[in-house]
Amino acid sequence: MKPKTAPRPGVLIILYHRVNDELPENALVIRTERFAEQMAYLKSSPLLGEVISLRDWEERPDYYYQLPNPAYLKIIITFDDGYRDNFTNAFPVLRQWNLPASFFLATGMIDTGKKFARYAANPERDMLNLKEIAEMADQGMTFGPHTQNHVHLTALSPEEQQREIHPSCDYIQEHIAPGSRLNTFCYPYGEYNSATIEILRAARIRHALTVRPGKNTIDTPSYELRRVEISGIDSIQTFKTKLTQWA
Repeated sequence: MKPKTAPRPGVLIILYHRVNDELPENALVIRTERFAEQMAYLKSSPLLGEVISLRDWEERPDYYYQLPNPAYLKIIITFDDGYRDNFTNAFPVLRQWNLPASFFLATGMIDTGKKFARYAANPERDMLNLKEIAEMADQGMTFGPHTQNHVHLTALSPEEQQREIHPSCDYIQEHIAPGSRLNTFCYPYGEYNSATIEILRAARIRHALTVRPGKNTIDTPSYELRRVEISGIDSIQTFKTKLTQWA
């Protein structure tokens, strides 16, 4: 009988989209109360490590992979797209529990009246503006690029990919304060190819996030970081299981 292999130290990145009490609950939309319950669990679980800032991890990833207890996970919270409810609903909960989070912005939609097609009927502004982003940044939140228009990168030529990626990275450099900007890119829909990675490498982006589930270890490729997606309809028990299975 083979001896059981000890779990490896790792960093678990979790993924949200919207925290909203008006839209129907679904995979992308979680109620504020449910989100608050999950954040309270992250703060108190004996099976998980502390929640850390993605920016702190960027500075010294090897440090966070070398932990004395291999079952002790560090947690990073991320949000995709840049919805206004990240400010109105998620941000107050994060402040309540003193938890950092990172927000990846479809920059061509920020500070505009644009909406994703599935939310076109919403009468109010649906995306973050720069004033809201600045307030969040002042409280320790960090921001990174997610293309301009949330496109399917693998359907584009390398030149078309550059026209989506470069302006998005430039926007973060121009509009986000140095201490709050990330050198990590987030692939829309989790889609990328070898051309995408080469564009990011040439742009001196150091890391990129996928939607492949799992924890990240010292062997995880920098441009293929894994994330665990939290569905808006996950029960608290499902949430706990999704996280603790990697401990």
